[in-house]
Amino acid sequence: MQYFLFFLVLAVILILIARPLTVLCHELGHAIPAILLTKEKVTIYIGSYGDPKKSIRYKLKLLEIYFRYNPFSWKLGLCVPSAKAVSINRQIIYTVTGPITSLIIATAACYIAFTYDMHGLLKLFLVLFFGSALLDLIVNLIPRNKPIKLYSGTITYNDGYKLKQLFYYKKFPNQYSKAIELYNQQKFLDAAMLFEKMLTDGIKHKDVYRLAINSYLQCKNYVKGKDLTEELKEIDELTSDDLSNLALCYSQSGLHEKALELYNESLRLNHNNKYSLNNKGFTLNLLNRYEEAIPLLDKAIEIDKDFAYSYNNRGLSKIKIGKTEEGLNDINYSFTLDGNNSYGYRNLGIYNLDKGNYEEALKLFIKANELDETTHLVKELIDEAKLHINNSVTVNKNIPS
Repeated sequence: MQYFLFFLVLAVILILIARPLTVLCHELGHAIPAILLTKEKVTIYIGSYGDPKKSIRYKLKLLEIYFRYNPFSWKLGLCVPSAKAVSINRQIIYTVTGPITSLIIATAACYIAFTYDMHGLLKLFLVLFFGSALLDLIVNLIPRNKPIKLYSGTITYNDGYKLKQLFYYKKFPNQYSKAIELYNQQKFLDAAMLFEKMLTDGIKHKDVYRLAINSYLQCKNYVKGKDLTEELKEIDELTSDDLSNLALCYSQSGLHEKALELYNESLRLNHNNKYSLNNKGFTLNLLNRYEEAIPLLDKAIEIDKDFAYSYNNRGLSKIKIGKTEEGLNDINYSFTLDGNNSYGYRNLGIYNLDKGNYEEALKLFIKANELDETTHLVKELIDEAKLHINNSVTVNKNIPS
């Protein structure tokens, strides 16, 4: 009886070690092929569904890993490629390689251990590891339509369900692959038109909608983005990102109060959505509610310390409430993160406009317009600076010498 209890406890301990190893191999099996196929960053979470808190972070070139402190929670894992549009075949490859990788490693380890007659305890562990990997393969490759809620507030599905969806996408016409290719080449208008044609032709799939919406937003066509998001609402529940995009469309149309409602709804689903935090802060700035904007922008920066837009938006907020030096530091720092950030030049121009430095303000507004002519109200600000300059010239002419 004592021996039985000893071996039972030993088996439990070995299983508790084998399971995290299975998860690690599984997620690396997704991540490494995804990096090789997309040449873009991939983040994996070991021990959570996307929660970076209470985790150790490691970064190796394009691979970022968050290990949960508690190894007993490592039954969970998530792989998040950063590439926005990837061909169906490539998605199939790095989706299926996850559960297969852990089984291949376990099989190879068992073969080596038994071939070279290694220590019995190692053999036992590797047999349990093999069983864990086999179970992982079966559980993950059988499609389940039960959604998995992620830390971000969004949902995902198991590998089998994703593969089922990807093979369904392969039935789409060749224009889908062409549209993905155009999206990857940043030919967003061409991609948007092709995705929308698919919707018109009856392929009303949620992913096609989202790709069309993202393409139009990249083109700053907020009317199309709003209309397609309203259509998407009819076939799928809107995610935090969907609501954030819709709010941006309303804000760009001047409907700021409606935009704020949608940003709030987005943040209820995912309180760490940096885009909603930043854009809500930007909208509050437009409404002269600068003090309300600062905590939102602080949080956006806390989530992503390299988010240039949040720095320049916070900079404007601080300048407007009298914290000029802090605000200018924020805007200038945003340029170190993104030297082509048109909103940084716009906000610095607003500071100079308020100070009466109209010539300098005009230069900054023109620079912002050159970088991105869709920068919010930049043309109106150029006209305002020119008007002040012309008025100054007129006043000087009328002063008797």
